[in-house]
Amino acid sequence: MVYSVIRIQKNMTKTITANELKKNRDNYVLIDVREEEELLGGKIDDSVHLPLGQLIRKLRKTEKDQFTPEERHHLFLVLTKQVDVKKSINKKICTYCSFGYRGNMAGDELIKAAMNIDIVNLEGGFSSWGTLEGNASSKTY
Repeated sequence: MVYSVIRIQKNMTKTITANELKKNRDNYVLIDVREEEELLGGKIDDSVHLPLGQLIRKLRKTEKDQFTPEERHHLFLVLTKQVDVKKSINKKICTYCSFGYRGNMAGDELIKAAMNIDIVNLEGGFSSWGTLEGNASSKTY
């Protein structure tokens, strides 16, 4: 008899619904981790576009022992080059992709990098936001 072992990784990132995010939008910096061509289907206003691979590479640059979690958070925001750091430093981070999987991966990476901030992933990704906004036909590529 052969048994296979399946390792199930527990997600570290909490989720937020599109409704909750819309109500509390000003409390979050949104990071869109989709690829460039996926933006053709739309995006959430004022979100930072940082594809998952780039996000991971930027996080690796902050993994020096001499940085405190607060410094790491500040450095990450500076590395994105799209965020007004002074306005964003005390905000929570919400990641999103098309349907939620890559956004969750991005959130987990941020948590593993010991960012000292609240991190959530948009449940259902951009597709849930598009449905909420009455744009259920949002294209994803």
